[in-house]
Amino acid sequence: MTSTSLEPAIQVSQTPYQTRSVRFLEIWDWMGWRIKVYGLNNPSPALIEATKIKARERLPIPAVNGERYGVGYMIVHAGAVGDYGFINWWCLEDIVQHHMYGARKGQPLQYRYPEGAGYCVWELAVCWFERQAWVETVLKEAKATDFSAYLERRMNEDV
Repeated sequence: MTSTSLEPAIQVSQTPYQTRSVRFLEIWDWMGWRIKVYGLNNPSPALIEATKIKARERLPIPAVNGERYGVGYMIVHAGAVGDYGFINWWCLEDIVQHHMYGARKGQPLQYRYPEGAGYCVWELAVCWFERQAWVETVLKEAKATDFSAYLERRMNEDV
């Protein structure tokens, strides 16, 4: 006998979706890099600084070369069970380099490769916003070399 039930084998969520705040915090200038910093779910100053420390270790120097533009974005996420820092920069015209750090609450951030680097639904909202900003201000402009319009596009929403 074949079951006609379309019930999932596993329950996806115990709790309903709740929005989280995404706030632009600053343009972080470091060693030629200009990075948009976003706070997701009100991260602590300590988590923001811990993510910047990881960025100092990860961002390539020089910031600008034949492949990199010296611009990107950082997501600092105070998650429900863990803390996360994402360091992203634009290169090769339409590619974003993505590096994820994460840890259980109160633990030091650790690089998440090769275990896998992923985004949750809230972080994806920031990535989509940044994708749109890059397309509109850089890719649609012939030979764009001034990234100020991109850097001025800033997300401040509850998602």
